[in-house]
Amino acid sequence: MFQRTAWLLTLVLGVGVGSALAQGTFGHLAYGAGWQTTFLVVNQDPATEANASLSFYSDSGAPLAAPVNGGNATSVYSFSIPPRGSSAIVLSDVGGSTAHAGWASLNVSNGPTVSGQAIFRQHLGGSHPVLEAAVPFTTGAPLCLVPYGAVPLTHFILVPFDNTIDVHVTAVAFANTTSSAMSVPIEFDDPSGAVIATDTLNLAALNHTAFTSTTKYPATMGKSGVLRITLPGNPGDLSVLALLADSISGTLTTLLPIAQ
Repeated sequence: MFQRTAWLLTLVLGVGVGSALAQGTFGHLAYGAGWQTTFLVVNQDPATEANASLSFYSDSGAPLAAPVNGGNATSVYSFSIPPRGSSAIVLSDVGGSTAHAGWASLNVSNGPTVSGQAIFRQHLGGSHPVLEAAVPFTTGAPLCLVPYGAVPLTHFILVPFDNTIDVHVTAVAFANTTSSAMSVPIEFDDPSGAVIATDTLNLAALNHTAFTSTTKYPATMGKSGVLRITLPGNPGDLSVLALLADSISGTLTTLLPIAQ
C-alpha cells in the first residue's frame, strides 16, 4: 500500500501558468485510468454574470483536449456563472491504463472576481478505497509587501512534511509561472531546525517538477519537519503544491504552504 500511495502522489502533482486574462490557475488536472477532476468555480460578484473559460494544458505547455462534462474533448471550455452562483466542470474518468495529466488556467473576460478549487478523485478498483484531495485555486498574485529602505527582502514558502516510515509520505510540486528560468534553493529541516537535506531546483520558463520527497531525498525518510523554499523573485512567480499520503488509511491530504 505504501508504494502504491507514493506512486499516486507522484501522479497527482502538476503545474499552473499565468495568462493575460487569467484570474488564477488550478495546479493540476487528471482524468483516465481511474482519475477524475472536478473544478468548482464560484462567482463572487453579487450583480454581474461571469463570462469564464478554462484552458487546459499538458505538462509541456501544449493545449490539452480534455473531455468536459461528458461532452466532446476540448482544450478551451467556455461557460457563464450567474451572480453569486457557481459552476462545476468535470473531467470524467475515460478509463484505460494511462492517466492524462496537466493543469488549467481560469480566465474571465469581463469584470467579476471568481474563485474555486479542484477536487481529484481516484478509484483504485476492487475493495480499495476511493481517494480524494482538494487543491485550492491559485491566484499567483504577489504578497502585499512594505519595502524597508533599500534592503532587498528575502521571502520563503514553508511546507510541513511528514515521512514517518510505513505511515506517511509527502510529495511536492514546483511550477515556474514566468517566462524566465529560475533557481530555487530548498532545505528540509527537522523539528529542532537542524538541516536534513538541501538542494537547488533549476526550473526553465513555465516549467515544473514534481516528486515524492523520500524518493528524491532519502535522508528525509522516517523524519518530519519543515521544507523551507527560498523564493527567487516576486512571491507570485513560484507555485508550490504539496500532498500528504497516509499509507495505512489510504487517504490524501492537501498541505497548505505557508508564506513567510
